[in-house]
Amino acid sequence: MCKAITTHCKITLFSIVLGMGVASTCTAASSDAEQVNLELMLRQLESVKRVAERSATLPESPGQRYHFDYQRLQKDLDSVQAGIKSHLSPSRAQPRDPGALSGHYTRTGSAAP
Repeated sequence: MCKAITTHCKITLFSIVLGMGVASTCTAASSDAEQVNLELMLRQLESVKRVAERSATLPESPGQRYHFDYQRLQKDLDSVQAGIKSHLSPSRAQPRDPGALSGHYTRTGSAAP
């Protein structure tokens, strides 16, 4: 049962992130349409974060070799959100390098980070 729930959560996360990618490639050139789409992405990211938080609390199967690293996912989602928010309300400061996203969410060994 728990494994099915975890798999369902991972599929849901993937579907939402994929949908955001498709939405961002179909963005109209006008700034109003872009702003609406970026705000939609922020709301979708909040939904993904809530699903990830719930998934992180699910019990893991004993003896499971690999574990999804929800903490690393949360940090990457925070980085993406910060980038979108800074684009929606830009400052006059020089652009900064936000750093690279991890992209690797599999841990080996025990469930504790």
